[in-house]
Amino acid sequence: MEKFRLYTGLVRNGKWFNYAESQPIQGGTLAMLDSGDKTGAGRLLTLIKGAIKNLYTEDGEKYELGVADYPTISAVDSWKIGYEQIKIITGEPFPVIPENFFCNRCSRASSEKYTEVYDSWQKLIDDGLIDEFFPTKPDCTFKVELPDPIEIQGGRTIVGGTFSTIVMRPITLGDMLSIHKNSEALSTEANMIYATWDASIISVLGMTERDFNIIKRVPGTFFTKTYIVTQKNRDAIEKAMTDNMLGIDATDRKIACKFCGEEIGGYLDFTNFFSPLLPKRSIRSRT
Repeated sequence: MEKFRLYTGLVRNGKWFNYAESQPIQGGTLAMLDSGDKTGAGRLLTLIKGAIKNLYTEDGEKYELGVADYPTISAVDSWKIGYEQIKIITGEPFPVIPENFFCNRCSRASSEKYTEVYDSWQKLIDDGLIDEFFPTKPDCTFKVELPDPIEIQGGRTIVGGTFSTIVMRPITLGDMLSIHKNSEALSTEANMIYATWDASIISVLGMTERDFNIIKRVPGTFFTKTYIVTQKNRDAIEKAMTDNMLGIDATDRKIACKFCGEEIGGYLDFTNFFSPLLPKRSIRSRT
């Protein structure tokens, strides 16, 4: 099998293993369904465990993945591995994942309007219609300067203080698994964003790791929901995440609503990502 480049890879023993080699899943696509975790992250974990056993440096040095390594793979890498597995199983170098784009202009509460799209993401990348970003170094962390410094009150267990810089990184597959199992995170779209931001923030400059961990595990809320409250700070985080984006960026993707012509593109729809890997509907319905 041909090796492919990952978006972040893993650093082990001071070496950057940012290439993978996907193999056909033993047991076929049904093996992916042989898991009690039916979330997207759970399916991805099962898929990746079956698809890749080793990572490689650019020079071809091999690292054998252990059980504990899989959750540390970045979320963007897990989607990349999944997409490469779709190519193997379908035998298509340009596989198509059905997408549906919602139109805010012509949809009504009783009649939602969707435009179906059948594009190959790989072909969109190759044709320059969407972008694909890889890092130039193994350290994928980045700093965010908050325009409005945040105030954290001290207490019996933490020191507190005023802080203006946070450090973020791409979320991992393990982060995704935790978010998908968090009912609070799944309760609203806003909470999903807060949970994702929380997972991405790994430190606050000037705060001890211990204090930061204590604050982040306060039940029933999220660090960013509690402390990143001004629009300037939220904009700063969003801009930093955009500027440091890794993986596929479809911000400039042009898709028009088939009903009214409104532009409704600008992203990838992952809802049906696993559909090319699942057994045909006729087989599934008999079970």
